[in-house]
Amino acid sequence: MTSDTFILVTTISFLGMISPGPDFILVLKNSLSYNRKMALLTCLGVITAILVHMSYCVAGIAVLITTTPLLYNALRYAGAAYLIWLGIKALIASKPNTTYIGKQQNKPSISAKSAFIQGFLCNLLNPKATLFFLAIFTQVLNAKSSTMDKLIVAIIIGIEAVFWWPFVVFIFQTQSVQWRYFRIQFIIDKLLGIILITLGIKVTLGV
Repeated sequence: MTSDTFILVTTISFLGMISPGPDFILVLKNSLSYNRKMALLTCLGVITAILVHMSYCVAGIAVLITTTPLLYNALRYAGAAYLIWLGIKALIASKPNTTYIGKQQNKPSISAKSAFIQGFLCNLLNPKATLFFLAIFTQVLNAKSSTMDKLIVAIIIGIEAVFWWPFVVFIFQTQSVQWRYFRIQFIIDKLLGIILITLGIKVTLGV
């Protein structure tokens, strides 16, 4: 794997991870509603689901490349189209008015099992997460990619998840951090949009 590919995977996967979506909203909600242990268990559920995605991406992409090149290419172009669509959506999105600043809600606690399952199912059953991870794999890998290359992509995404989701729990305990994050959320969306569109066009043109 080249250094450019490494940087690309690291950047696009991280920007996609920090861009608010169902996982982010759930982790944030549980961080504000329950104690830190329950919020971290929700994170663990999300991370476990991401590892499941990584497993079938590594195994599935390898099989497609070796046995069904036509299907792999179709999936690759579909992934490129999906990335372009996500990029356009991010670019045209208006500045969000939503704020999560406020006092911690006084809700009854949930069980450790429920907290974990919430995070796990939220990510695992989200079709956008599946498409996003498949899109990343199909854009940076090809027939010449080694098993180690595939594992490196999976490890990069896994490490980012392990650090990012618990970090969300810890930082969103204060109003000042919440306020600063949502001020730059608009910029993050635009940056992600530009990167996604550029990558999708590059694949479509065969560059």
